[in-house]
Amino acid sequence: MWDMKLNSLLLICILLTACGTTTTATPPIAASPAPVSTVVPTPTPIPVTATPEGICPGTLPDGFIILGYLPEYRTLNPEWGQCLTDIAYFSAEPRPDGTLDTSRLSDETWRGLRAMKAEYGTRLHLTVGGWERSAGFAPMTSNPNTRALFVQNLLVFAQEHGLDGADFDWEFPENDEEFENYIALLTEVKAVFVEHGLTVSVALSADNASTMDLSRFAVVDRVHVMSYDRGNYHATYNASVEDMNTFTINNISPGNLLLGVPFYGRLTSEPYTATSYQELMSLHHPPADVDEVNGIYFNGIDTIGLKTCFAREGGYGGIMIWELGQGTWDETSLLQAIHQAAVLGCDVK
Repeated sequence: MWDMKLNSLLLICILLTACGTTTTATPPIAASPAPVSTVVPTPTPIPVTATPEGICPGTLPDGFIILGYLPEYRTLNPEWGQCLTDIAYFSAEPRPDGTLDTSRLSDETWRGLRAMKAEYGTRLHLTVGGWERSAGFAPMTSNPNTRALFVQNLLVFAQEHGLDGADFDWEFPENDEEFENYIALLTEVKAVFVEHGLTVSVALSADNASTMDLSRFAVVDRVHVMSYDRGNYHATYNASVEDMNTFTINNISPGNLLLGVPFYGRLTSEPYTATSYQELMSLHHPPADVDEVNGIYFNGIDTIGLKTCFAREGGYGGIMIWELGQGTWDETSLLQAIHQAAVLGCDVK
């Protein structure tokens, strides 16, 4: 077990430059042209520090969300609940007949998640879909009857497992009809879930602006903005600012947007191999203000803190993490850095 003492974190003001361009792998859906992002200057934060007391002390701003994804191939650390407000268990798959394939998800992890919720109040969500796990969406959503059956099956599962919401990640609708069916599904899930106090979220990239009308996703409660894997330096601060702008100028309320941050690094050139933050710390021990080692770009503690301050001060809904199992749980913890930055904030000039 890692040392659970949190050392004081200093949010050191840094300016990062956006590098590279991104391309979308999403087939066209004949939507409106991609909007031009509003230019927002990088803020200059004055670090706010305090002596921590235990793991993730202090009170988050009202309504600020820190959500982390937990893939089924990772081991749950219940102590994450001290820093998280929400956790999304990844993932189930939709079947063409409207049933839900949850075979990857373990009873042991469900028990741990419910115990975490009982101790820390962490809200639980189930993710449906994901990369190479989305084949069932198109046939299921094409028929109103199978959509309705799916919604009911998902509701039953959510109630049986004490969930607080469902999260959708269809990668990706391939044409205009599939896109419309996706919006229909989200609308129908939301109509049923709201009656039971459950939320609906969706994971999207700003790349999707070139192929989808992002404003249509206002039907859900939250949009998780996947602001990573974008360009050679795949998750810079400035790129995150641009990504959030892409959604707000498409009429998604800032309070409904979570800024996605990576707990992994990626080579800055092909083949863009990914390395977990945990492995980077173990092998290279970079200081808090470093974001690149051995040609691998990642987000260190200072950059993660700056991004959190941007989300906090910009009135966004919070931070989303992909994914928790790649992080550390000691003085290098990005999760603890996110929580402290969200609590203490930055004086921006």
